[in-house]
Amino acid sequence: MHRMLWFLLVMAAPLLRAQDSNQPRTPPVRKLWLVSLATLAAANGADIHSSWGKPERNAALAGPNGAFGARGVLLKSGLQGGLMATEILLLRRRPGKALCRFLTVVNFGAAAVVSGTAVHNYRMPR
Repeated sequence: MHRMLWFLLVMAAPLLRAQDSNQPRTPPVRKLWLVSLATLAAANGADIHSSWGKPERNAALAGPNGAFGARGVLLKSGLQGGLMATEILLLRRRPGKALCRFLTVVNFGAAAVVSGTAVHNYRMPR
């Protein structure tokens, strides 16, 4: 359980930076996008926790013994971090409300799918 909390903290660290009083306030659409990133990170954390040590169908995520382990965690974390970095860069270059809303919908949709996978994994015996 402690590993999952550390993982979530590491994934959400870019979202937790302090707001400088000289910076303009964050628009509501951007705040919702930040919440969607945190939600997706939490869903991935739950998926990792629910998969740990169980047989893995995806060969790219499976370890040498065929179970989900450190290799899968590294790959999933890298993909999650890459997605977050891409979105941040996109919104820095084109800071529009339409793109922000689109990415928010994509993140919440992906979080729903990943959460469903985690629920399924929790129902599977070890």
